[in-house]
Amino acid sequence: MSQLHLGEIISGDQGAIQFSLPTNLVLVWRDKFPAEAVICEKAEDIPSSWKNDSKTSWKIFGEFKNIKNILPGFNVPAGTKIVDVAQGVTLQMNLSKGVIRYMGKRKKRVVVVDDSSTIRKLLRHIIESFEGWEVVAEIENAEAIPEAIKAHHPDLVTLDLHLGEVNGAEAMKKFLAPRKVPTLIVTSQPRKDGGLVMEALEAGALDYLQKPESGKWDTMREELLFKMESALKSKWQTSEKAVKKTWNKGEFNFIPEDFIIGIGSSTGGTQALQHIFTNLPANIPPILVTQHIPAGFSKALAERLDKLCPFEVKEAEDGDDLIPNRVLIAPGDHHMRLSKSGKKVEVFAGEPVDRFRPSVEVMFQSIAQNAKNQIIAVMLTGMGKDGSKGMLELHSKGALTIAQDEASCVVFGMPKEAIRLGAVDIISPLPEIAETLMTELNRKSLKRKI
Repeated sequence: MSQLHLGEIISGDQGAIQFSLPTNLVLVWRDKFPAEAVICEKAEDIPSSWKNDSKTSWKIFGEFKNIKNILPGFNVPAGTKIVDVAQGVTLQMNLSKGVIRYMGKRKKRVVVVDDSSTIRKLLRHIIESFEGWEVVAEIENAEAIPEAIKAHHPDLVTLDLHLGEVNGAEAMKKFLAPRKVPTLIVTSQPRKDGGLVMEALEAGALDYLQKPESGKWDTMREELLFKMESALKSKWQTSEKAVKKTWNKGEFNFIPEDFIIGIGSSTGGTQALQHIFTNLPANIPPILVTQHIPAGFSKALAERLDKLCPFEVKEAEDGDDLIPNRVLIAPGDHHMRLSKSGKKVEVFAGEPVDRFRPSVEVMFQSIAQNAKNQIIAVMLTGMGKDGSKGMLELHSKGALTIAQDEASCVVFGMPKEAIRLGAVDIISPLPEIAETLMTELNRKSLKRKI
């Protein structure tokens, strides 16, 4: 610990600093790039400039009792993560890369919010069967959320949508979003809940999971663990509204019928899709979308986007025509593929592909094999690798391929894998993808005319 001193800001290009944190001290890590850190034994060791900056969140490592003594009341920026580590802990820091690793063992803490005691017990049983996870609190109403967060500093909250006077979407906006707590929606009755799920996602919830039927909870184990792990790797989603692009008819030189656009997305994708579609003009080529989504919620997503967009957005049905000014979204729990004629879509309940149904892989491969027109493929935010091989096949056949960049992804998984395979032509920030699509449609049309 010779490089670390009380109250001295550790910053700059230092990397791979590994040390044992004494039990009487606390490490405060400032989440910026490059990162900064300071070792503390009292509040005065934290620089005053940090305390006056409410926009940059912290990570605080140390024994909980020491953290309480050093930071009475936990008056720290929103999004700060408290890591309670007893008996000292080994940490590794790389400030130039903005990375800190906890080298010891600490279970990831979950607060379960559900108005049913039976559901809470079921979720506790499943979550605590996963190695390295524990449920630190069960609460039945939204009003108890702030106290639970203050008392337990959870890594993740599972949130039901039906909580009495304050529903889950309102709880997300009022209690969880201001504190930037990673939240996974776990709910039922998709026909009733679809709109609330969309509201909760817009407020900052990271993902959603449909409760299984009674007696079938073990069937959701794998998906629950995958989504919890994904949520912890996710970046916080903001609901800031970008300036909407205004298009003039004179800016369009392409014929929509000459193209097809395929889009794949997962965690964070519902908001990414909304951002892109609401910034497109009314005159667009046919678009096919596969978003990882439970059965029932895809219809709510399509209906929400349809109200916001100047073109048709609908949940795909088997036999739907591929036509301009229409977006077809694969229904939850069903695959969607382009038919051999290249003029319709086929919706079917085949086996999951790489754990997913709907699968981006299925859609991209069918477009590569059956499209009769020019192709543009887009890979948006999402955990895993689904669709990367299909995008590579599209790329090898001359399709233009676009991937969302790491900085704007909630989870840089699917785009990262497509980039790694060499399947991507353009890497674009989310706010620029709509304009990139229009620019490339015009460019490809002009090139074809020449």
